[in-house]
Amino acid sequence: MEDYVLPESLILDVLSRLPVETIVRCKCVCKKWRDLVSDPYFVDLHLSRSRPCLMFHQYKYPHPILVFVEVEHEVDYDRLTLGHVKSLDLGLIAFRSLNQIFEVGSINGLICLRHEGYAIYIFNPVVEEYMILPEQTFLDFVSRVSYGFGVSMGGEYKVIRIIGRRIPEERSMASVEIEVYTLGTDQWRTLGQSPYHIQYRGLLVSGVFVNSHVYWFDYIQIYDFDLDTETFELIPPPAGLGDDHESKQMLGVLKGSLSLFSGSSLLGFNVWVMKESSWHKAIAIRETIDRIFRSQVWKPLCLIDGLNGTSILILCVKEDRENLVGYCLNTNKILDLNIPGNYWMVISTYRPSFIKPLNFGSERVDS
Repeated sequence: MEDYVLPESLILDVLSRLPVETIVRCKCVCKKWRDLVSDPYFVDLHLSRSRPCLMFHQYKYPHPILVFVEVEHEVDYDRLTLGHVKSLDLGLIAFRSLNQIFEVGSINGLICLRHEGYAIYIFNPVVEEYMILPEQTFLDFVSRVSYGFGVSMGGEYKVIRIIGRRIPEERSMASVEIEVYTLGTDQWRTLGQSPYHIQYRGLLVSGVFVNSHVYWFDYIQIYDFDLDTETFELIPPPAGLGDDHESKQMLGVLKGSLSLFSGSSLLGFNVWVMKESSWHKAIAIRETIDRIFRSQVWKPLCLIDGLNGTSILILCVKEDRENLVGYCLNTNKILDLNIPGNYWMVISTYRPSFIKPLNFGSERVDS
């Protein structure tokens, strides 16, 4: 009697539906399965089914740590259940780990990190490979620098660097220069100076990637870089956004669209969503805002999609100690997380994949 062999297509279909850690263990079963998981067809199939996780970037001394967790929204119990996937000590990839390592962004399982003063890393924690981008040009008299990471419609992965230089005649403003690095080219390109100026105040936060665009938010100004045309534009904010100077604001992604959260303990919460180049107010909470926001110090950290079309804000609340809290913006209910947090923590969504940095070819790749 001949041994029964499962069709390869069926093996790929089953493997692509398993949790990431299970797939990694399956690679050790035999050489055939290891090769299947590395096959481009499987990589694309798994990515199309990969569930988004949350990525916690904790700035701990002496090394920052990345923690990946799967999220389950239990609507009936008003809680978010977090399942640990993996933790990484970023000091293992940093040559001089005492300098801060900042998250730039992630797309399709690839994470971009900026090691302050030294290097830009692109790495995939699932396949445990990372690349170091070439050194950038020396910046003198630079007032502001920010980064973004995303992929164009044509499949080109790009790192964007925004350089703001103080304008002597306007001490509160800075001119904007843009540099782009396309993975696989082994070089930075200078796009020249943008016609737009930015406020001279500290650092812009890292950009938010949505549909081949990277967006930055600076007080009430929103900047857009198109990864296909490589153009940089200023887009108008929602009407009335700057009326409340005490509000806390943040860009995010909800249901695949650029979203803007703005909230204060006095005036409530608003969420706008960008649809066809226009802002639409999707959520407005006034008198029913939970009392925890009226009496405590809090900071918004991340927007995520919940079950049944809901939207969830994850924030840090400072009471006797700093805790992470989930808040359903549709039901106005606090979602139990029961884990500590801090004001310096960065939280973002992450979609695991088996894309290997080695596939881009030009850059040096390490394990």
